[in-house]
Amino acid sequence: MLQNQVDEMRALLDSRLRARGRTLHAQIRKAGRRLPRRIRRDARGVADALTLIENPKLARMVDQNQISKSAAKVITYLKTIDPRDRFKGRLLNMLGAVSAVLIITFIAVIYVMVQRGLV
Repeated sequence: MLQNQVDEMRALLDSRLRARGRTLHAQIRKAGRRLPRRIRRDARGVADALTLIENPKLARMVDQNQISKSAAKVITYLKTIDPRDRFKGRLLNMLGAVSAVLIITFIAVIYVMVQRGLV
């Protein structure tokens, strides 16, 4: 059950956030601030629990229900992310910055031309 959720989480991190890595820890680290703080904390909890489960004595320390809920929260959040929308947002931000620089440059050129009496 938990392994299925972890596999789904890893696939969603790869497809939605382009966070690739050999382990879940690496993928969460690469996703970084693209994940909200609470979701990132839940994902780290799942990754830590996954390493504890590998050891039979330490596996008793893991609360399966809590880890399952945390994994479900992360998966639910990752399913809401639209990669195309994120791309559009980055593109529009870049175009906005370029257009602002061009407008400021145009205004500066006109000002200099007026001060020199060319216009």
